[in-house]
Amino acid sequence: MDYDAFLSFHGLKFGLMEGADGLLIVKTGSGGTIYGHENKYLTLAARIAERHNVSVIVSDNPLELAPDENMSITMAVASDYASSLAADVPIYYFGVSKGGQYGAMYGYRYPFVQKWLLLNMPLMINWHKSRAGLMKMPAEQEVTMLFGERDPSYPYAELIDLLRKENIKRGTIAAADHNFSNAMKDFIRLPERFLF
Repeated sequence: MDYDAFLSFHGLKFGLMEGADGLLIVKTGSGGTIYGHENKYLTLAARIAERHNVSVIVSDNPLELAPDENMSITMAVASDYASSLAADVPIYYFGVSKGGQYGAMYGYRYPFVQKWLLLNMPLMINWHKSRAGLMKMPAEQEVTMLFGERDPSYPYAELIDLLRKENIKRGTIAAADHNFSNAMKDFIRLPERFLF
């Protein structure tokens, strides 16, 4: 099993699984590849494409690119691809760790995304930027922020409640650590549980 197509653009690598009924953009954590540990991103993409006929674009997250540039390139590629799909298909974003933080910081700039799933984002790194971005998130965009009970940011997750925004919710994944080390099946199902 492998991606249907690959792309390299301005220092980022992308893997694509093709579908016709929507688009899921997956942004990995800091230094993450399009495959991830034990091929978790490839497995997730194949599952979504097969079960939901939704295209999945997985973007790596190299350390060399600044966050703003990194997210901008990822979303430009996703937007270009989305233009090849039917105009009314839903578009989702699943960001893991730093990929989740990028969604919090810059998501408001991408109104074509209907739902955001931000997993185990580092709350104590640049919280002021994440908070500012989340406060600008339009009401019609739904944001779900998840934290594993064993993630380092979990003790600070109540910061999300202080935003007092109806479209931003937080949830907890029992017994999960930052990387879902012992819960890979749960990780792979997260987009289906919280986005679709």
